[in-house]
Amino acid sequence: MATVVMNRRGWMQFGVKATLYVVAAGFAAICVAPAPVAHAANNREARPLSAFFGLDNNLPFGANRICLGAAGKDGMPVVLSHTLDTETLQPEDFRIVTRSGTERTPICSTFRPATDAGELRTVLLIGEFGDAADDPPVKVLVVDDLFSDGTSGGSVNFRGTQTHVTPLGAGPSLVLAEVVPEGGRSTGDRGSACPGGTRQVVRATWAGGVRRPDGDEAGDAERTLYRVTVERSDGSRHEIVPAALADLGDRDNNHHLCLDTSAPPVSVRFPAGHLVDPNQDLNPDTRVAVNRLVGD
Repeated sequence: MATVVMNRRGWMQFGVKATLYVVAAGFAAICVAPAPVAHAANNREARPLSAFFGLDNNLPFGANRICLGAAGKDGMPVVLSHTLDTETLQPEDFRIVTRSGTERTPICSTFRPATDAGELRTVLLIGEFGDAADDPPVKVLVVDDLFSDGTSGGSVNFRGTQTHVTPLGAGPSLVLAEVVPEGGRSTGDRGSACPGGTRQVVRATWAGGVRRPDGDEAGDAERTLYRVTVERSDGSRHEIVPAALADLGDRDNNHHLCLDTSAPPVSVRFPAGHLVDPNQDLNPDTRVAVNRLVGD
Protein backbone atom coordinates (compact mmCIF):
# COMPACT_ATOMS: atom_id res chain seq x y z
CA MET A 1 0.00 0.00 0.00
CA ALA A 2 1.39 3.37 -0.95
CA THR A 3 2.21 5.97 1.67
CA VAL A 4 1.57 9.68 1.04
CA VAL A 5 4.09 12.17 2.38
CA MET A 6 3.72 15.95 2.19
CA ASN A 7 6.82 18.08 1.76
CA ARG A 8 7.33 21.88 1.47
CA ARG A 9 6.66 21.96 -2.27
CA GLY A 10 3.56 19.75 -2.50
CA TRP A 11 2.38 16.14 -2.32
CA MET A 12 4.51 13.17 -3.32
CA GLN A 13 3.59 9.49 -3.25
CA PHE A 14 6.01 6.78 -2.19
CA GLY A 15 5.94 3.02 -1.61
CA VAL A 16 6.85 1.68 1.83
CA LYS A 17 10.51 1.04 0.95
CA ALA A 18 10.89 4.42 -0.67
CA THR A 19 9.35 6.06 2.38
CA LEU A 20 11.85 4.33 4.67
CA TYR A 21 14.67 5.40 2.38
CA VAL A 22 13.55 9.03 2.48
CA VAL A 23 13.32 8.95 6.28
CA ALA A 24 16.78 7.39 6.57
CA ALA A 25 18.27 9.83 4.09
CA GLY A 26 16.72 12.74 5.93
CA PHE A 27 18.15 11.49 9.25
CA ALA A 28 21.59 11.08 7.67
CA ALA A 29 21.45 14.59 6.25
CA ILE A 30 20.66 15.98 9.69
CA CYS A 31 23.64 14.15 11.17
CA VAL A 32 26.11 15.07 8.44
CA ALA A 33 25.87 18.83 8.15
CA PRO A 34 23.98 21.78 9.61
CA ALA A 35 21.73 23.95 7.48
CA PRO A 36 23.41 26.83 5.64
CA VAL A 37 23.46 30.10 7.52
CA ALA A 38 22.87 33.65 6.37
CA HIS A 39 25.79 35.73 5.16
CA ALA A 40 26.41 39.08 3.54
CA ALA A 41 25.94 40.20 -0.04
CA ASN A 42 27.12 43.55 -1.33
CA ASN A 43 28.62 44.16 2.13
CA ARG A 44 25.10 44.04 3.59
CA GLU A 45 24.08 41.47 6.18
CA ALA A 46 21.15 39.28 5.17
CA ARG A 47 18.50 39.82 7.83
CA PRO A 48 14.92 40.96 8.44
CA LEU A 49 14.90 44.73 8.81
CA SER A 50 11.51 44.91 10.50
CA ALA A 51 8.38 42.99 11.47
CA PHE A 52 5.32 45.18 11.93
CA PHE A 53 2.23 44.00 13.82
CA GLY A 54 -0.11 45.88 11.52
CA LEU A 55 -3.52 44.37 12.31
CA ASP A 56 -4.81 42.19 15.16
CA ASN A 57 -7.77 39.99 14.12
CA ASN A 58 -8.75 42.69 11.65
CA LEU A 59 -7.72 41.83 8.09
CA PRO A 60 -10.57 42.88 5.78
CA PHE A 61 -12.78 40.46 3.86
CA GLY A 62 -10.92 41.32 0.66
CA ALA A 63 -7.81 39.63 2.07
CA ASN A 64 -9.49 36.30 1.24
CA ARG A 65 -8.56 36.98 -2.37
CA ILE A 66 -4.88 36.49 -1.57
CA CYS A 67 -5.25 33.95 1.26
CA LEU A 68 -8.36 31.85 1.84
CA GLY A 69 -9.54 32.41 5.41
CA ALA A 70 -7.46 35.58 5.91
CA ALA A 71 -10.41 37.81 6.84
CA GLY A 72 -10.37 38.55 10.55
CA LYS A 73 -6.81 37.27 10.99
CA ASP A 74 -3.61 39.12 11.95
CA GLY A 75 -1.43 40.84 9.36
CA MET A 76 2.32 41.31 9.78
CA PRO A 77 4.53 42.79 7.03
CA VAL A 78 8.19 41.71 7.30
CA VAL A 79 10.79 43.70 5.35
CA LEU A 80 14.07 41.95 4.50
CA SER A 81 17.45 43.39 3.58
CA HIS A 82 17.55 41.85 0.08
CA THR A 83 14.94 41.04 -2.56
CA LEU A 84 13.86 37.41 -2.47
CA ASP A 85 13.87 34.39 -4.73
CA THR A 86 10.10 33.99 -4.99
CA GLU A 87 10.33 30.22 -5.43
CA THR A 88 11.80 29.79 -1.93
CA LEU A 89 9.09 31.69 -0.03
CA GLN A 90 6.80 29.50 2.10
CA PRO A 91 4.70 30.34 5.21
CA GLU A 92 6.63 27.79 7.26
CA ASP A 93 9.86 29.72 6.64
CA PHE A 94 8.73 31.98 9.49
CA ARG A 95 8.01 31.42 13.17
CA ILE A 96 6.36 34.09 15.32
CA VAL A 97 7.10 34.05 19.07
CA THR A 98 4.70 35.72 21.51
CA ARG A 99 5.57 37.31 24.86
CA SER A 100 4.60 34.09 26.69
CA GLY A 101 6.94 32.05 24.49
CA THR A 102 4.18 30.52 22.35
CA GLU A 103 5.31 29.89 18.77
CA ARG A 104 3.00 30.44 15.79
CA THR A 105 3.38 29.63 12.08
CA PRO A 106 1.65 31.79 9.43
CA ILE A 107 -1.12 30.26 7.33
CA CYS A 108 -0.07 32.35 4.33
CA SER A 109 2.85 34.46 3.11
CA THR A 110 2.60 36.78 0.14
CA PHE A 111 4.46 39.62 -1.56
CA ARG A 112 1.21 41.39 -2.37
CA PRO A 113 0.72 44.26 -2.69
CA ALA A 114 4.47 45.10 -2.95
CA THR A 115 5.15 43.23 -6.21
CA ASP A 116 6.92 45.78 -8.44
CA ALA A 117 10.55 45.42 -9.53
CA GLY A 118 12.85 45.87 -6.54
CA GLU A 119 10.02 45.52 -4.00
CA LEU A 120 10.06 41.74 -3.49
CA ARG A 121 11.54 42.06 -0.01
CA THR A 122 8.29 42.85 1.85
CA VAL A 123 6.47 39.68 2.88
CA LEU A 124 2.98 39.92 4.35
CA LEU A 125 2.46 37.17 6.93
CA ILE A 126 -1.14 36.19 7.68
CA GLY A 127 -2.37 34.08 10.57
CA GLU A 128 -2.96 34.16 14.33
CA PHE A 129 0.12 35.68 15.95
CA GLY A 130 -1.08 36.47 19.46
CA ASP A 131 -3.26 39.02 21.21
CA ALA A 132 -2.11 42.64 21.26
CA ALA A 133 -3.26 43.19 24.85
CA ASP A 134 -2.57 39.87 26.59
CA ASP A 135 0.12 38.01 24.63
CA PRO A 136 1.50 40.05 21.72
CA PRO A 137 4.04 38.81 19.19
CA VAL A 138 7.54 39.95 20.11
CA LYS A 139 9.90 38.19 17.69
CA VAL A 140 9.96 36.76 14.16
CA LEU A 141 12.40 33.97 13.28
CA VAL A 142 13.38 32.68 9.85
CA VAL A 143 13.53 28.93 10.50
CA ASP A 144 13.86 27.42 7.02
CA ASP A 145 15.75 28.13 3.82
CA LEU A 146 14.74 31.49 2.37
CA PHE A 147 17.07 32.83 -0.32
CA SER A 148 17.61 36.22 -1.91
CA ASP A 149 17.39 36.48 -5.70
CA GLY A 150 21.06 37.38 -6.12
CA THR A 151 20.46 40.77 -7.76
CA SER A 152 22.76 42.57 -5.30
CA GLY A 153 26.00 40.69 -4.82
CA GLY A 154 25.01 37.04 -4.95
CA SER A 155 22.39 34.86 -3.27
CA VAL A 156 22.14 34.75 0.53
CA ASN A 157 20.13 32.57 2.91
CA PHE A 158 18.06 34.21 5.66
CA ARG A 159 17.72 31.00 7.66
CA GLY A 160 18.69 31.52 11.31
CA THR A 161 18.02 35.28 11.35
CA GLN A 162 15.42 37.11 13.42
CA THR A 163 14.00 40.50 14.31
CA HIS A 164 11.83 42.02 17.04
CA VAL A 165 8.21 42.89 16.33
CA THR A 166 7.01 46.49 16.32
CA PRO A 167 3.88 46.44 18.54
CA LEU A 168 0.37 47.08 17.25
CA GLY A 169 0.02 50.54 18.75
CA ALA A 170 3.23 51.92 17.22
CA GLY A 171 3.10 53.89 14.01
CA PRO A 172 4.97 53.01 10.78
CA SER A 173 8.61 54.02 10.30
CA LEU A 174 10.98 54.13 7.35
CA VAL A 175 13.12 50.98 7.30
CA LEU A 176 14.99 51.21 3.97
CA ALA A 177 15.99 53.71 1.31
CA GLU A 178 17.91 52.94 -1.86
CA VAL A 179 18.59 54.38 -5.30
CA VAL A 180 16.34 52.75 -7.91
CA PRO A 181 18.06 51.68 -11.16
CA GLU A 182 16.45 53.12 -14.28
CA GLY A 183 15.02 49.73 -15.25
CA GLY A 184 13.29 49.41 -11.88
CA ARG A 185 11.42 52.70 -11.84
CA SER A 186 7.63 52.77 -11.78
CA THR A 187 6.16 53.08 -15.27
CA GLY A 188 2.60 53.84 -14.22
CA ASP A 189 1.32 50.32 -14.88
CA ARG A 190 0.44 49.90 -11.18
CA GLY A 191 1.59 53.05 -9.45
CA SER A 192 2.34 56.56 -10.68
CA ALA A 193 5.66 57.27 -12.43
CA CYS A 194 8.30 59.96 -11.95
CA PRO A 195 8.07 62.78 -14.52
CA GLY A 196 10.44 63.16 -17.45
CA GLY A 197 13.68 64.87 -16.59
CA THR A 198 14.03 63.10 -13.24
CA ARG A 199 17.77 62.67 -12.58
CA GLN A 200 17.48 59.82 -10.05
CA VAL A 201 14.90 58.03 -7.92
CA VAL A 202 15.13 56.94 -4.28
CA ARG A 203 12.79 54.21 -3.07
CA ALA A 204 11.57 54.89 0.49
CA THR A 205 10.28 51.69 2.12
CA TRP A 206 8.07 51.81 5.21
CA ALA A 207 7.57 49.01 7.74
CA GLY A 208 4.00 48.64 6.48
CA GLY A 209 1.52 50.21 4.11
CA VAL A 210 0.93 53.93 4.71
CA ARG A 211 -1.81 56.37 3.77
CA ARG A 212 -3.02 59.77 4.89
CA PRO A 213 -5.23 59.83 8.00
CA ASP A 214 -8.26 60.64 5.81
CA GLY A 215 -7.68 57.39 3.89
CA ASP A 216 -6.39 59.03 0.72
CA GLU A 217 -3.10 58.20 -0.95
CA ALA A 218 -0.06 60.35 -0.13
CA GLY A 219 0.27 63.28 -2.52
CA ASP A 220 1.94 66.61 -3.06
CA ALA A 221 1.53 67.70 0.55
CA GLU A 222 3.42 64.62 1.72
CA ARG A 223 6.05 65.13 -0.98
CA THR A 224 6.95 68.49 0.54
CA LEU A 225 7.45 66.83 3.94
CA TYR A 226 10.07 64.37 2.72
CA ARG A 227 13.67 65.53 3.08
CA VAL A 228 16.56 63.90 1.22
CA THR A 229 20.12 64.71 2.29
CA VAL A 230 22.50 64.74 -0.69
CA GLU A 231 26.26 65.09 -0.85
CA ARG A 232 27.69 67.67 -3.26
CA SER A 233 30.92 67.23 -5.19
CA ASP A 234 32.75 69.44 -2.67
CA GLY A 235 31.75 67.08 0.16
CA SER A 236 29.11 69.37 1.65
CA ARG A 237 25.67 67.98 2.47
CA HIS A 238 22.31 69.63 1.87
CA GLU A 239 18.67 68.71 2.41
CA ILE A 240 16.38 68.87 -0.60
CA VAL A 241 12.69 68.23 -1.22
CA PRO A 242 11.83 65.64 -3.91
CA ALA A 243 10.65 67.22 -7.14
CA ALA A 244 7.84 64.66 -7.33
CA LEU A 245 6.41 61.68 -5.45
CA ALA A 246 5.68 58.49 -7.43
CA ASP A 247 4.79 54.81 -7.12
CA LEU A 248 1.44 55.88 -5.67
CA GLY A 249 -1.95 54.22 -5.94
CA ASP A 250 -0.82 50.60 -5.50
CA ARG A 251 -1.48 50.44 -1.72
CA ASP A 252 1.96 49.11 -0.81
CA ASN A 253 4.69 50.33 1.56
CA ASN A 254 6.96 52.04 -1.01
CA HIS A 255 7.25 55.59 -2.30
CA HIS A 256 9.51 56.76 -5.12
CA LEU A 257 11.20 60.09 -4.40
CA CYS A 258 11.91 61.73 -7.75
CA LEU A 259 15.03 63.93 -7.55
CA ASP A 260 16.14 66.66 -9.96
CA THR A 261 19.81 66.30 -8.94
CA SER A 262 22.44 63.65 -9.57
CA ALA A 263 24.19 64.38 -6.25
CA PRO A 264 24.39 61.09 -4.28
CA PRO A 265 21.60 60.78 -1.69
CA VAL A 266 22.76 60.03 1.85
CA SER A 267 19.58 59.78 3.94
CA VAL A 268 15.81 60.25 3.90
CA ARG A 269 13.63 61.60 6.69
CA PHE A 270 9.93 62.23 7.23
CA PRO A 271 8.32 64.16 10.12
CA ALA A 272 5.91 62.68 12.65
CA GLY A 273 2.14 62.70 12.44
CA HIS A 274 1.24 62.72 8.74
CA LEU A 275 0.80 59.10 7.61
CA VAL A 276 -1.00 56.16 9.21
CA ASP A 277 -0.82 52.37 9.00
CA PRO A 278 -3.96 50.20 8.49
CA ASN A 279 -4.52 50.35 12.27
CA GLN A 280 -4.70 54.18 12.01
CA ASP A 281 -1.51 54.72 14.04
CA LEU A 282 0.37 57.89 13.11
CA ASN A 283 4.00 57.68 12.02
CA PRO A 284 6.78 58.87 14.35
CA ASP A 285 9.58 61.15 13.19
CA THR A 286 11.67 58.78 11.09
CA ARG A 287 15.00 58.79 9.27
CA VAL A 288 16.94 56.12 7.37
CA ALA A 289 20.29 56.02 5.57
CA VAL A 290 20.31 55.36 1.83
CA ASN A 291 21.79 51.99 0.91
CA ARG A 292 24.25 52.12 -1.96
CA LEU A 293 25.73 49.34 -4.07
CA VAL A 294 29.45 48.64 -3.79
CA GLY A 295 31.23 50.78 -6.37
CA ASP A 296 28.59 53.52 -6.43
